[in-house]
Amino acid sequence: RQRGDSPTPMRRTAIGLFGLFGGAAAPAAKGPVQVDTSLPRHLEAQGAEVHQLGARVRELFAAGQFGDALGVAERRLDLCRRTYGSEHAMYATCLNDVATFEQVFARYDRAEALFEEASKIQKKLLGQGHPHTIATLQNLAALYTAKGDAPKAEAMQLLVQALQLSSSGGGDGP
Repeated sequence: RQRGDSPTPMRRTAIGLFGLFGGAAAPAAKGPVQVDTSLPRHLEAQGAEVHQLGARVRELFAAGQFGDALGVAERRLDLCRRTYGSEHAMYATCLNDVATFEQVFARYDRAEALFEEASKIQKKLLGQGHPHTIATLQNLAALYTAKGDAPKAEAMQLLVQALQLSSSGGGDGP
């Protein structure tokens, strides 16, 4: 094991949190808003590096090298902010990735702040029913469970279920 790679028992749950690493969530019935990751020519190399770092994070995660993966995820977050800006869906994805590792290492306050920031960006840019927005809210629910905050976890799960129903066109409404 690498230094800093002794995650909490939360590790098993964290594997489920990495929807962004394991494939996209199911699209909404109407089709999710597509994320534009195109860049001006002078920023294309940095955009490619953001994607390469994402692949490296997934490799390290799969190998159980969580401390190293967190370091790469933080570098990716910084590069993404400088490349896409802090009001971009790609930046929200990077925030979510770092938050997930912070949760693995039981740094719950930082993880919560990062998940909340990602969620705000996603709601603004993609809408409440977008699969990425819902995935981040699911991550927040898992975080609240890990923290032992059952009321917040339950409330967040209810919100997630309502958004999933709403975005799939299911339910009769209130």
